[in-house]
Amino acid sequence: MKKYLLIVLLISFLISGCKKSDNPDYSSLIPGTWVNTRVADQEVLTDASFVMELRSDKVEVYSVGYKLDVNNKTWIENDKYSYSVKGNSIIFNGVGAFGGNFHIEFKILSVDELSLTFSVSKFLIDNVEYPDLKIYSCKRITADLRSQVVGTWYGKSTTPGSTDNGYHYWEYFADGHFNYYFQDGSGQWSSKQDNAGHYFLYGDLLVTNYTNDLLTGISGKAFECWNISIIGSTMVWTALRDNGQITTFRMDKVAGPPATH
Repeated sequence: MKKYLLIVLLISFLISGCKKSDNPDYSSLIPGTWVNTRVADQEVLTDASFVMELRSDKVEVYSVGYKLDVNNKTWIENDKYSYSVKGNSIIFNGVGAFGGNFHIEFKILSVDELSLTFSVSKFLIDNVEYPDLKIYSCKRITADLRSQVVGTWYGKSTTPGSTDNGYHYWEYFADGHFNYYFQDGSGQWSSKQDNAGHYFLYGDLLVTNYTNDLLTGISGKAFECWNISIIGSTMVWTALRDNGQITTFRMDKVAGPPATH
């Protein structure tokens, strides 16, 4: 009789264990801010990263850069999505940054305190399905560099062979806007009056919106994404660009912006 009871208990344990494995509960691990790092097992271009803030109130803030037309691109945060977690699925519903009703389902392949990997089970815009077979990997944002970024920074590109050889000043404010200063041909410092600079910070991912790129001469809206590190009073920017090149800047925190004319 005891042997029979042990067998019944063992079978019951195995069945309950299988049920738990087949129906995982990821709801406590999903909330947080996630930055895309890899797509289809390839490191994502830094400017092509996206950010998902999955808030505890079941609102998703989805942030990504958009190409508006040939001369304009901008980074947009959109909080018009809701999400739910059911088993190993994350389900999103909402309105896109430029309209359209979205219904998206992610299948969680793995998730822990630091990383999330998923595939796209369903992607519909206005009930039209757009298949996506790629696998996406994201890292959870754990660092908060906002207070360290605020201030004035002076530095230059450290990318070998860069055509941007001059020094620059960037002045970051706590409200999310920034000023940019450049040195003209006569050596005088100027504040870029048409910069319209605004920045976003997601852990170590710094995103800047601005207008009228001085280096390329292209008029219109623009954005850039950088992975940053700050050690003491030194900040380093690093980015993987579409030519496969690693672009870097190094700068030091200084007392204030330059005197301008």
